[in-house]
Amino acid sequence: MSTDLGALQIRKDLVAAAIRQWILHGKFKPGDKLDQQQTADELAVSRSPVREALRALEAEGLITLIPNRGAIVTERTLAELEELYFTRGIVEGIAIERAAPQMDSQTLHKLAQILEAADRTDDYGKLLMLNNDFHMLTYRDYPQPFLIDYIQQLRNMAAPYNRLYMDAKGGREAAWNDHRRIYAACLRRDGPLARDEVQRHLDEVIRKIADAVGDRPALLLEPA
Repeated sequence: MSTDLGALQIRKDLVAAAIRQWILHGKFKPGDKLDQQQTADELAVSRSPVREALRALEAEGLITLIPNRGAIVTERTLAELEELYFTRGIVEGIAIERAAPQMDSQTLHKLAQILEAADRTDDYGKLLMLNNDFHMLTYRDYPQPFLIDYIQQLRNMAAPYNRLYMDAKGGREAAWNDHRRIYAACLRRDGPLARDEVQRHLDEVIRKIADAVGDRPALLLEPA
């Protein structure tokens, strides 16, 4: 019995990881329904680990389970997104302010490689992955595992709406120019400057999202 439960847990974790990546990399947008049978067929598993995975992703804020409708990618109002980005500005600002003065040459080299890779691709999913890798890497040269885990959770909750920013006129160029300014602050190992650049970047992201949404709830907007 314990062996069966352990195998189910492993399958659930693998299914949750796959669905999470689909959402974070733009395969599904907010409000999209996730069909359990179709997901099970695509991942070659039964529906049981899919159901468990969806419950786990609901706890992460990525999935909403609605009676008589099933599982959908969580939709957020503009007010919720504004609060989410406000919170991110605080915690990500603190995290990079701590980490930047201790950033080693290996981390700086990896950040430069991410910037170069972003310049070479037009693949939306890859850009999202590089974006997340860049930011999370800037926080890791200071021992703050709880804060880093919390930041990743917040970033995941906001990720389905990143396309509103990327699809805005000049959005991609603005985003990676911001990343270069963050990198320059890290290169100087200037914690307060790095904090200011991250917060300015996040303020600009939510401003463009708000411009795209207007007076409508963010959940009603279909990304281009």
